[in-house]
Amino acid sequence: MTDRKKTFFRENTKSEIKKKTFVDFEEVGEIPMIASLEPHEYTVIPDNLPKGHESARKFMKHGQEVKIKRFYSLEQALNDRRTPVQLRDYAFNNLKHNNFCSYSLMPFLVGDQRKRKIPLRECLQGAWIFAYAHQVTGPIKYKAYADSRRVKAEGAESVFQVPSRTEGKERYEIKFSSLPYVDSPEKYAIAHSIFTDHSCKSKRFSIRFRRMEDKESSKVFNFCAHDIAAYLQYIQGESEENKNIIPLQMSQFAIPTQETVDFYLRLRNNVLVEDKSIKAKDKLRKLNDANEEIALWDFVKALGHDKTFYARASRDGNVQDYNWSVN
Repeated sequence: MTDRKKTFFRENTKSEIKKKTFVDFEEVGEIPMIASLEPHEYTVIPDNLPKGHESARKFMKHGQEVKIKRFYSLEQALNDRRTPVQLRDYAFNNLKHNNFCSYSLMPFLVGDQRKRKIPLRECLQGAWIFAYAHQVTGPIKYKAYADSRRVKAEGAESVFQVPSRTEGKERYEIKFSSLPYVDSPEKYAIAHSIFTDHSCKSKRFSIRFRRMEDKESSKVFNFCAHDIAAYLQYIQGESEENKNIIPLQMSQFAIPTQETVDFYLRLRNNVLVEDKSIKAKDKLRKLNDANEEIALWDFVKALGHDKTFYARASRDGNVQDYNWSVN
């Protein structure tokens, strides 16, 4: 039996997309212009998976990352003084191309040295779950453990109850560690060491081994949509209940704008990929994870960081109230 998505997360099937009015991709012009498609229109794009990658899954494991500035000591981070969003702003505004599988960061304290990878599509999906919780079931519940004297140096811990996108599935219980909580010099190191104990299908099949050309360790921590939805609740909860802006200031997760959400919904509901390797007679399919990720980086490259992944309440409204409806 196929898992059935909850209504809030449902989207057009391939057959439903094909019933819309076809617009030749040459008329659309380029990937970022997909945002201009009307709800009743669709287009077909060529497979954008870069050459040299056997599959979308392998690209998402081994593809090139947007590397957020690496630090090798707390002293270096303090001398730089840029927050995670400022570091992302620089990296996202200086893209040389769009063939990326994620952005990444590295811890710089002794201990857990796993690279942290964060795909843009997971940031979108996380915001989607966060909106679902607020618009349908009620806010994500969490309990923070921040009373210990070690919080200043090691960060807080918290357990979240995150809803599933699938009907009949129980909530995920996710424990976050190294949560930035206190306004201290150590907050820079804490934010780079953040991790969870969560494991879901998208993480379970992301095991990778280091390639010969890789300079960094093969040990990777992959953040998923459930993790990101939980952190968005952490930002909101601490801001509203404790007037604490440190979780937002030191967030490693790119928060999409409503414009980026609209573009993402067009990708999922108004676009098909021509893939000559599949058995389907028409050689058409919906976008896979790699197609989506590359298209999102193309969108960032065209519009820049602030218009795509720097949410402003004055322009976008509250992330919890974003419109995720399929027109």
